[in-house]
Amino acid sequence: MKILHIALPSHFTEGMLYQENVLIDMNRKDGHDTTIITDVYHYEGSELVEGPEEDRIMENGARIIRLKYDRVLFSDLWTEKIQKCRRLKKYLDEIQPDTILYHGVCGYEMMDVAKYCKEHPECLLYMDSHEDYTNSAMTFASKTFYKFIHGHFVHKALPQVDKVLYLGVQMRDWLKDIYNIPNDKMEFMAIGGIIYTPEQQNEARQDIINRYALPKDAIILAHSGKLSAGKRTAELLKAFAQVKDPRLALFVFGSIPSEMEEILRPLLEADSRVHFMGWKVNKEIEQFLAGVDLYCQPGGQSSTFETAMCCGCANMTYPHETYKDETYSDCNGENYFFVDGTEDMVNVFKQITDNPMILEQTKAKSFAFAKLQFDYEVIARRIYT
Repeated sequence: MKILHIALPSHFTEGMLYQENVLIDMNRKDGHDTTIITDVYHYEGSELVEGPEEDRIMENGARIIRLKYDRVLFSDLWTEKIQKCRRLKKYLDEIQPDTILYHGVCGYEMMDVAKYCKEHPECLLYMDSHEDYTNSAMTFASKTFYKFIHGHFVHKALPQVDKVLYLGVQMRDWLKDIYNIPNDKMEFMAIGGIIYTPEQQNEARQDIINRYALPKDAIILAHSGKLSAGKRTAELLKAFAQVKDPRLALFVFGSIPSEMEEILRPLLEADSRVHFMGWKVNKEIEQFLAGVDLYCQPGGQSSTFETAMCCGCANMTYPHETYKDETYSDCNGENYFFVDGTEDMVNVFKQITDNPMILEQTKAKSFAFAKLQFDYEVIARRIYT
C-alpha cells in the first residue's frame, strides 16, 4: 500500500519521536511504500533551522519531500499562515497514494488534496488535529483567522475526508468550536509510543543506577522539554528540594530559555540529587525513560506523556481535561498522580517515598493501560482501513 503523510507546517525532523515520525516508522515496518511531504524547516537541537528543498530516501526507507510555500500577498506572514504549495498536486499525481494522512486541520492545500481524492475515490483521506486553545487561536484575531480562512478550506475539503482524528478531548472541542465539524465525522486517535518490555525496563533502570551511582532502591524521576515558565520546572525543583529522601533522583532534560536561566540554574545546582542532562534527541530520552519510575509533567501537555507510559513510567501531571477523560485513564483514574501546585508535588514525593508500593502499583496500571491504548504499532494501522 502507498501511504502519504502531508505535514506542510510540521518542521519534520528525523530522529524525533513526534507522531508523524513514529507513524512513518510503523508504516515502513508493516511493509508499506511511505512518503512524507513537509516544509523546509527542521530542528537542530532546540533551534529551528531552514534547509533546502529536497527529495530523498531516509534511513528508514521512507521518502521525504521538502517544499517551500508559494509566496502569498508578498508577505512572509501570509505565506506561512495560508500554507499554499501548488507543486503538491504534481506529487499527488506521481505517488498515487492509497491512503493520505493530512497532519493538522489547517492550510490551503487541504482543498487540493480533497480534490485529488474526489477524482480518486479509492484513496482514503484522514486529517488529524493537534490544535487546541493552548497552541492555536489564542487571541481574537487568530481565532477569527482560523474560523473564517482555514474554516473555508476545511469545509471545502470535508466532504472528501473519511475521518478527522483528534488526539484528545481538548482537540475535539476545539474542532467543534472553530470549524463546527460534526461528531460523526470525528474519531479519537491517541498519540502513542513504543512499548518497552519489562525486561528492557529492568535493564535500563540498572544502567541508570550503575552510571549515576544511585542506591539499589532508588526512586528515579525525570522531567523534560523546552524549560519555559509554562513547564513549571522551577515549581517542580522547589517541591523536590523539600523532600530530602536520598533515594530520590531527578533527571532534567531540555534547554533553558534565556529568561529562565537565572531562575532555573541555581535550583538545578543546589541539590546533588538533581542531574541536568541538557538537550537530548527524543530517542535518547525515550531509552532513558524505560528506566524511570515517575515522569514529572506539572505544566503543559506534551507527547512525552504517552511515551513515558509506554516506557513503564507512572506520570505526575497537571489535571488537564484530556488526561482525566476515559480515553486516557482507567475507570478509576488511578494510573496518574494529578498535581496542581507545589504543595501537591511535595505530597506525591512524600507518598512514594513513604510507601514505594503505591508507585509500583501506579506504574503497573499505567503500563497495562498504555499497552492497550497507546501502542503505535496498533495505532498506525488505523489509517489503512
